[in-house]
Amino acid sequence: MKIKVIVPATTANLGPGFNVFGAALSLYNEFEVEYVPDVKKTHFTLNGFGKKSLPKGDKNLFWQSMQKIFKVLGEDKYNLKNLNIIINAGIPLSGGLGSSASAIVGGIFLANALCGNKLNKTQVVDLAVKIEGHPDNVIPAIYGGICIYSKDGNSGTVVQLPVPKLKIVLCVPAFELRTKQSRRILPKCVDFQNLIFNMSRVAFLTASFCCSDFSLLKMGTQDKVHQPYRCKMIPAMDEVLEAALYAGAYGACLSGSGPTLAAFCNAKDAVNVQKSMIKRWKKDNIYADAYVLNFDAKGTVII
Repeated sequence: MKIKVIVPATTANLGPGFNVFGAALSLYNEFEVEYVPDVKKTHFTLNGFGKKSLPKGDKNLFWQSMQKIFKVLGEDKYNLKNLNIIINAGIPLSGGLGSSASAIVGGIFLANALCGNKLNKTQVVDLAVKIEGHPDNVIPAIYGGICIYSKDGNSGTVVQLPVPKLKIVLCVPAFELRTKQSRRILPKCVDFQNLIFNMSRVAFLTASFCCSDFSLLKMGTQDKVHQPYRCKMIPAMDEVLEAALYAGAYGACLSGSGPTLAAFCNAKDAVNVQKSMIKRWKKDNIYADAYVLNFDAKGTVII
């Protein structure tokens, strides 16, 4: 039995929607598992991002997620001695593009498939949120498109917004910023006026996608809850975002916890936005890669 799962990259928050908004992107990690009980040796293969740095075996996040599902389902049949595992990683690590979320989602989907798909989608979502600790990457990774998530007790509600015909420029600097480190810098309390500011910006963000009025994204991607604090850990962040807007982007924001920056634009301005963001970071001697992507509408796919 051989099963493959394709999981998209994600960008979380979209500016003011902290821990609530997320979007799936046309950049992917592929996970493949083959059950081979009669061979003497199996393999755990890593390709792409993390080929040299990510652990194989018990300490790998993808495998750890699979194990948790096997435990939930009471399945002890599968282990590293009877599974061939191949990970082809197309999502950069620790860049705010949901690489860890993709590993978690991929592990859950594959373990569930091996066990006969005993978990329904709601159960998969709840487990993914529990393992990741926050919903804004795993939800769009599962559903695709632009998602809003609200937790209510032990479960939650997912709302999918219309998928816009926009390009997303992701500018990824050549340094890592761990999510735990980026979350640690955030304040425990939020100023009341900053809360009001973000509520208005979330309204503009939602309206921009629901009404296809992308001129609202300039205000809709503004934030005063998390970006001002994370900005201190990302050199020239505000300047790069301004460069994207000046080059024609409708809106620009931090991608997840960073350090990747995201800009939303139409197809004809995408390359100019991409070049402008790279150029501005280069001015501070920071090398960056940049991707021009579409929104992924399918989410996780099992082959």
